[in-house]
Amino acid sequence: MGAPSRFRCPICARESGRRPENRAFPFCSPQCKLVDLDRWLEGSYRVAGDPVEPSSMMEPEALRGEEYPRRSDKPKGDE
Repeated sequence: MGAPSRFRCPICARESGRRPENRAFPFCSPQCKLVDLDRWLEGSYRVAGDPVEPSSMMEPEALRGEEYPRRSDKPKGDE
């Protein structure tokens, strides 16, 4: 079974060309690409899963390990 020869924009359903001639692929235009990004940012799209309680999320400092120094820290051996 081969790949489909025609693709449809997921936003407006117009035909959308493949890369490299269409840099917005799978969208038909940069405008549709931005509409999709806006929908993600405003929360219109959601990934399936159980809700996460804010109190159960770890603080960024707790996720930072010794192998990942802060940007303000100098790398070891550079003195």
